[in-house]
Amino acid sequence: MTATAQPTQPLFRLPPAGTFQANGPDDPLPYYYKPLTGSIYRARIEQALSLLSPPYGNILELGYGSGILLPSLCAMADSVAGIDLTSDPKQVQAALDAQGVQCHLVQGDVADDFFKEESFELIVAISIFEHISDLQPVLKRMHALLRPSGRLLVGMPRVDKLMAKAFSLIGFSNINDHHVTDYKTCIKTAAGSFNLLSLSHIPALMPLSAGLYFNMLFEKI
Repeated sequence: MTATAQPTQPLFRLPPAGTFQANGPDDPLPYYYKPLTGSIYRARIEQALSLLSPPYGNILELGYGSGILLPSLCAMADSVAGIDLTSDPKQVQAALDAQGVQCHLVQGDVADDFFKEESFELIVAISIFEHISDLQPVLKRMHALLRPSGRLLVGMPRVDKLMAKAFSLIGFSNINDHHVTDYKTCIKTAAGSFNLLSLSHIPALMPLSAGLYFNMLFEKI
């Protein structure tokens, strides 16, 4: 009788400072290593990963950025792919190679035919959807790429004047130009194609209405 692999608690593995390079002036990478903002940035990822039940076969990260999350995803999957509009996949893979991590990274739009339909058990999109004004085509593409009953993990910040003020205090004075969609819109747009399995927020001890960041796990219908 063979033993069945048991799900393990996923962990966010923060690489040593300097492992990855920011892919532009708006990349949040430096904030992960600052005393105060670092605890918040890490907490949102840790909470997001806590919604998962690995191991997974194939994972896709939408918007891998500097690559900071990829080592954690690779630790819970047989294979991991990533797509990003602006990041240089060769630069990110070079940083991953130094850690013995191998991913399939591409630069481009997820709407392009980089991946076959029903290729992934899990798609991860952390701090991506708030930048997209029309989520319908993106969610449709996510649905097509996921296998039956596949999962979609989404993380999104609060989007309002309060959050704009908070971002301005850490150096993002024009965040309203970048954050155009909130988590409620995401849930509403996903309805009919995805079931919402879990919704968590930070700070976890505060009411949902006081949340600053929201993590959602959806299942493909």
